[in-house]
Amino acid sequence: MRSRARRLLLFAVILLAWFAVFEAGLRRWGSSEAAPAFQGLFTGDPVIGYRLKPGARTRFTTSEFDTWIAINGAGVRDDEEIGPKAPDEKRIVILGDSLVLSVQVPFDRTFGELLERRLNEGSGTTRYRVINAGVQGYGPVEALLFFRRVVQHLQPDLVLVSVFVGNDAEEAVTARRLLDGERPATEVLSEGLATRLRRLVRRSMVLQVLRLRLVAVTDRFRSVSGPPEPPLQSYAARPAPRIGEGIRITTEVLRQLAAEAEAAGAATGIVLMPARFQIDDADYGRLKEIVRQTGGELVRDAATERFAAALGELRLPMIDLLPPLRRALPGPDLFFQENVHLTLRGHAVVAGALADFLREERLVEER
Repeated sequence: MRSRARRLLLFAVILLAWFAVFEAGLRRWGSSEAAPAFQGLFTGDPVIGYRLKPGARTRFTTSEFDTWIAINGAGVRDDEEIGPKAPDEKRIVILGDSLVLSVQVPFDRTFGELLERRLNEGSGTTRYRVINAGVQGYGPVEALLFFRRVVQHLQPDLVLVSVFVGNDAEEAVTARRLLDGERPATEVLSEGLATRLRRLVRRSMVLQVLRLRLVAVTDRFRSVSGPPEPPLQSYAARPAPRIGEGIRITTEVLRQLAAEAEAAGAATGIVLMPARFQIDDADYGRLKEIVRQTGGELVRDAATERFAAALGELRLPMIDLLPPLRRALPGPDLFFQENVHLTLRGHAVVAGALADFLREERLVEER
C-alpha cells in the first residue's frame, strides 16, 4: 500500500510539473484569449456578469494581428477619456459584441473611429464623437443592461445596436435570466460556483486548450444524428424552437432599450451584422457541406432575413450590412480567416456604409 501511495504521489508530482511547464510555455508564447493579459481586460459585474475593466491595458498578439488595447475610465475601448460633453458635440454609442470591440485591429482603424472621422469631414456646426461600447461575448440582453449601467451616463444622442445575426438569437435565450429580478439563493450559489469554475479554466491556458478540444470532440459526436449546432442553427432551414424564441427576446429587449434611450434623449438605430460565410463563398461551401452531412440544410441568409423581419416591426432605423459587404467583394479579405472578425478593409467598408445610412436617415447633419 505504501509503495502504491508513493507511486501515485510521484505520478501527481510529475503531472503537476508538466502542467506548470505547459502553462508557462503557453503564457509566454501562446496567443489564446485565455492568456492572462487578455483576460485582464475584464472584470466581474453583479448585474451583467462581466464587463470591460476600466483602465485596463494589454497587447494582444496572434498569427494574424498584433494590437494594443486600451480601456478608458468609463469602461469602453478608447485611447482617451470620454470627458464632459461639449455644447457642439453629439455622441453616437455603438453597442455590440466582439465584432464591435474589434481587438483584432488598432483602435484608430475600427469602424467606429473611421465613422467618426467621416462624419466630421468638411465644415459643420456639430462635432461627432463615436463611442465603441462593444464587449466580447455580449448579446442583446447584455447590451440592454450595459446601456443601463454605463452607456446612458455617457449622454448619447444616438445609440446604434449591432445585432450579430449569426448567434444573437442563441445569446438572447441563454442570457434572458439576467433580466429577472431577485433569484433563489440556490440558483445564485450554483451560478457562483459555475462562475468560479469558468474563471479557473479561463485563467489557465492549458485548461482552456483542453476545454476547446473537449468541445470539439463532443460536437463531433452530437452532429452525427442531429441538426446543425449553434451558431448555424440560426441559418437552418428548419431551426430549433429556441431560435424563434431568441429572436422574440431580442425584439422585446431592443424595444425596451429604444424606449429607455428615448427617455434619456437619444435616438436608436439597429445594425444587422452578417456572418463571414454570408460574404465568403468558399467558407459558405465548406459549412454547407458540413451541415448537409449532419442531415441539416444551411440557408445562407436565413438568419439575416429572420432578424430583419422581426426587428422591422420596431419601426426603428435599421441597416443590413450584408449588401454593402457583398458589393465590396472579394469576400476573403473582409474577414480574418482564423477568427471571423472584420479586417482593416472590412472596417473601412462598414464605416462607409454606416456614414451613408446615418445621413440617409437624417440621424446626422449633412455637410
